[in-house]
Amino acid sequence: MAYRKRLERDLDRWIAAGHVPADRRADMLAMVEEPRRLDAAAALAWIAAVMFGVAVISFVAANWDGMPRLFRFIMVLALFAACVGGAAWTAQRDRPGASNALTTLAALVFAAAVGLVGQIFDIAGKPAHALIGSGVAAAMLALAGRSTGAALASLVLIACGDAQLGLDGKLVITLFAGLLAAVAAWSWKSAALAHGASLALFFAGAWTIASLDAGSTGWFLVATVIAAGVAAAARWLWRSGDADVFAVFYGWFIWIALAFLVCAGFEGGVGADKIPHRLAWLAAAGGVVTLGRHDRHALVTAGGVVFFIAAIAAILVDLGVDLMTAALLFGLCALLALAGGYILRRRAKA
Repeated sequence: MAYRKRLERDLDRWIAAGHVPADRRADMLAMVEEPRRLDAAAALAWIAAVMFGVAVISFVAANWDGMPRLFRFIMVLALFAACVGGAAWTAQRDRPGASNALTTLAALVFAAAVGLVGQIFDIAGKPAHALIGSGVAAAMLALAGRSTGAALASLVLIACGDAQLGLDGKLVITLFAGLLAAVAAWSWKSAALAHGASLALFFAGAWTIASLDAGSTGWFLVATVIAAGVAAAARWLWRSGDADVFAVFYGWFIWIALAFLVCAGFEGGVGADKIPHRLAWLAAAGGVVTLGRHDRHALVTAGGVVFFIAAIAAILVDLGVDLMTAALLFGLCALLALAGGYILRRRAKA
């Protein structure tokens, strides 16, 4: 439920109880700022922009071989210029949704244009460099147009190019891009970009640590502590009344901290000697479930539940329990959980 809806419901209760004057209700609701949401019209505009881009690219591809080189080059430039011009025009008329969609389309068209221009003029080069360069261009478009869509496209392009580049398997460029995206998400109050930045930092961090020559266990534990610290800072900022975007960082970095903790215990395979790690994993997941319920944060609670179940499964594997016995134990746990929930619900009603 949105904050404004909850406040309206609470105000009605407080007014009925005499705690708040009825004539102050409208003034209090007017002070509430709700974040801009993606309505049906904006969603259709995004779909239309993407479909138009696909239609144009399909038309060009169908007639590519029969076009002169100069005409191909002019067509690619014209499409990119049209997207950028449309984004600027809609931004001036205070249509941020349309401007965001067109800027995102311009970023994707630029990425396609890099490859097409190289094909037109027989320019040799590494695909990884083209992807990273396109990602940087998308980031510049995102900054110019304050476009979260272009920023997300930039993250994807840079990550794909960084993975192909092969810097000893380390996604250093993606890590740097993820940090910049996180700063942009905070500055723009963009939950969507916060999701993308968190995922980029997780995958780049896990990939980089796994590629280190030295044992990865210690580094994964260090990363666990860092991720937990970021989650704690984001939680504090969120609960202190700062931007709701910190709620997204709080939730995802809880997942990241748990994931790094799990990765720290899988070097050397499975077995009974891994039980202490599994118990620490189980305790951490249980604590996260409690924290998520306390904060009423669905993403945190979900992370705790998922990793709690995974910890139990890992313990069963370490103990060499066969699949039928594991299925029986999980089924019994499910019945116990349902029975406990039923008893708690009955007590709450009583």
